[in-house]
Amino acid sequence: MAASNKSDPQSQEEEILARPIKHVSQPGSETLNLWKRSIHSYNFWIKCPKDAQKIFADFSDTAYDIFIVVDDLEDETKLRRGISSAHEVYGVPLTVQAVVYMACKLSHILTPHLEKMKHVAVDHFIQMGIQSFTGQGLEIYFRDIQKCPTFDDYRTIVRGKSSHPVMWGIQLLKLLAKKETTEFNFDVVDKLCYFLQIYNDYINLHNTKYATVRVFCDDLDEGKFSYPIIHAIRSHPNDRRLLDLLKKRPLDMETKKLFVNIMDSFGSFEYTRNALEDLKNEIRADLEKTKVEKNPLIERIFHDVFSSLDNEIYFDGLFRVRWLNTFGDVI
Repeated sequence: MAASNKSDPQSQEEEILARPIKHVSQPGSETLNLWKRSIHSYNFWIKCPKDAQKIFADFSDTAYDIFIVVDDLEDETKLRRGISSAHEVYGVPLTVQAVVYMACKLSHILTPHLEKMKHVAVDHFIQMGIQSFTGQGLEIYFRDIQKCPTFDDYRTIVRGKSSHPVMWGIQLLKLLAKKETTEFNFDVVDKLCYFLQIYNDYINLHNTKYATVRVFCDDLDEGKFSYPIIHAIRSHPNDRRLLDLLKKRPLDMETKKLFVNIMDSFGSFEYTRNALEDLKNEIRADLEKTKVEKNPLIERIFHDVFSSLDNEIYFDGLFRVRWLNTFGDVI
């Protein structure tokens, strides 16, 4: 987003109203998030011009921050990227206002750049919002009625809240490129988003370094049915300990450790790690079938994800340095 003019009353108003959204990307809290990078990595194939890349980066980064703020509100998250969540600092009313305000601003800012294609972009934007909030709503539904979803339910949730926004980002990149580009196998995109969500679920509960930027095992505080938790509960349907503990959110440290130890004894982390390995192989096989040029940015995601799993390191910090050093000239 463009810098505001402090002497302009309208710019001053925007600076005030947008504070909760800008809060999550302030210096010191920012990371090159996996989800952003997964969208940007597709530009290796699209090859969007640099001026359009800047438009896309500004738009998609702000759209992502809006989604993060909403997600934190709905999950009552205390910390995000190592700092207090936006609603913890600015309160719920102003944060909700900021979400609506910035969503309207984004749709207004983008359309002039798309000329005759702007109606297509607006349609994509609306569909992305519908699908994203459908996925998020289903996740909240299962959490609040304390019913463990099936893996099919989980896949539907991830497809809504993660896959569709990424697919929308790819469509936007293609529009901004203003030229014919390789047709995408969106099944591969869906699988990559599924892969990244399962990875995120895994490190939240199993990687101690992740707690340096979030609360330790904060998915448990949110009562979230993540991938390894679904496996643990459904693989032992007669054992209600995990379901009963999830009801007590937020959990103290000792209870969280007990929860994780039970999951470990059920083989849920091993199961999740194997699922990630299988998905990685599926994605690579699908890309080979489409005969597209090998994408080093996606390969880097795979490499760093499994390095973090093997070495118990927090992924984003490692990924940030490597990405900037290796792909600094790409979005």
